[in-house]
Amino acid sequence: MKSISEKMRITKSHGIPNLRLLRQRKGLSLGQLADISGLRRDTITHLEAGREKPQPYQVRILARA
Repeated sequence: MKSISEKMRITKSHGIPNLRLLRQRKGLSLGQLADISGLRRDTITHLEAGREKPQPYQVRILARA
């Protein structure tokens, strides 16, 4: 059975879980995705790592890229 802290960690995850995987499948580097999308490199890094909650406009931009 998982502890309460593990459950909370799972439910409080932010970011876009598969963003790094999708970016790599497309063969794009962070810099290339930043250039295509117009988002900053550190924003993409934070979204991939789950340190930042994505805004709806960011999700739309990344989906188009």
